[in-house]
Amino acid sequence: MTRVGTALWSGATELRRTPVLIALLVFAPAYVIYFFTLVAPEGTAIVHVGGEPLQAPLGEAFPAFTTPMTAALLSGITGLFLMHSSAVADSRLVVAGYRAHEVILARLGLLLGVAAVATAVSVSVMLAAFDPEHVGSFVLGTGLTALIYGMVGVLAGVVLARITGVYLILFGSMIDLFIFQNPLATDPPDTAQFFPGHYPLRVAMEAGFTGSVDLTAIGWTVLYLGILTAVATGAFYREMRVT
Repeated sequence: MTRVGTALWSGATELRRTPVLIALLVFAPAYVIYFFTLVAPEGTAIVHVGGEPLQAPLGEAFPAFTTPMTAALLSGITGLFLMHSSAVADSRLVVAGYRAHEVILARLGLLLGVAAVATAVSVSVMLAAFDPEHVGSFVLGTGLTALIYGMVGVLAGVVLARITGVYLILFGSMIDLFIFQNPLATDPPDTAQFFPGHYPLRVAMEAGFTGSVDLTAIGWTVLYLGILTAVATGAFYREMRVT
């Protein structure tokens, strides 16, 4: 575990030397969430939470669902760049005597830290415009959304070229979270439930507008995250072995 900690610290140092990613983590939530709050029109709308329609002000609905979306986008992009920027360093660590699982644990720990930072910054910005009914559960839903898309970014970073992966994260997360899972949408497609953001966003929205969370949604989210983690870890391990 000492070697895992050393690799984790080394990865965090390398990440800190990437000013674009640091700027994204700090300033993107403020810009995106504040922008959607600013352009929200006056009045109320029907928010579909767990299949139940609720009436809420648009000035609260917009920051509520853009917060998990922003955290997911940031984690996904960081996970992608984390894989591309650390590929050579990871191979050198294996050559130097690290076991593959130690390197993988360090990278997963770094991704967990990035998702936590993205969640904390996004929720902090959101609280200026929207006060969830249950803040803790809302943070949980946002954090799970960030982790799932962070793992999607890791997988994309292993199997795809950087530009292709960026397009996948940008457009994939927007299509999933902003269109298919949008709580303001009246008729989402039946396939929306199979997309990564369905269950964690449902957790966040239920916590934000009702204060109670369906434990089944958390269970499906954890299962989805576990499958993504297993697939991404397998691809990462294979990549290191091939390299």
